[in-house]
Amino acid sequence: MGGATLAAAIAGTTGGAGAGVIDFSSGSGTITIPAAPTGVTIEVWGGGGGGGFGTVTNIFGEFAYEPQDNPGGGGGSGGYAKTVLALSGADAGKTISYSVGVAGSGGTAGDPLGGNGGISTAYAGTYALAEMICTGGAGGFGGLGINGGKQGAGGIATGGNTTNTPGNGGANFTQTGGAPIAGVGSLVGGAGGDGGDPVEGGDSGKVGSNGRVRFVFTF
Repeated sequence: MGGATLAAAIAGTTGGAGAGVIDFSSGSGTITIPAAPTGVTIEVWGGGGGGGFGTVTNIFGEFAYEPQDNPGGGGGSGGYAKTVLALSGADAGKTISYSVGVAGSGGTAGDPLGGNGGISTAYAGTYALAEMICTGGAGGFGGLGINGGKQGAGGIATGGNTTNTPGNGGANFTQTGGAPIAGVGSLVGGAGGDGGDPVEGGDSGKVGSNGRVRFVFTF
């Protein structure tokens, strides 16, 4: 939503619900600081990694070939950063840029590793802002191989002036995607996708969820 102003957001018609809230779950662009602000809270979540491919293999047991379950590993969740700033009337009309990281794709038979989540950022336009960067969670591993069924690692967060929290992930033999990091009001973004089920013929991993960038202005 490039070139967005907060006029509609202040009326509660753009982004999140409520006055002074604008909330992006995709895309990139620029917002404009509205008139008469006293402060802003900026939250950034990286995209969630996709789950790995799950399958069943047959191994030779005591008397015959026996099925062995190999679920895919879940994707890691994106990192989370928060910045809280005081603003004044002189800041009205200045801009802040943002970009929301996309979700990682699920692993498939041809490519069992889940895709990494994308990077989310909030950074200076004409308003001087230390860049907030939250990397996406890594994709989960397919059910087979040395890292079979392992979750992808959580994303990393930098640049927040109050909070920089890495995403969840990296557990061995864990099909569930990494839980997203909770922000203000327990809001979340960038959850990891679940790994594929261990079924005959295989099962693709689940897509992660997009990152998020949220601005809440006070007046």
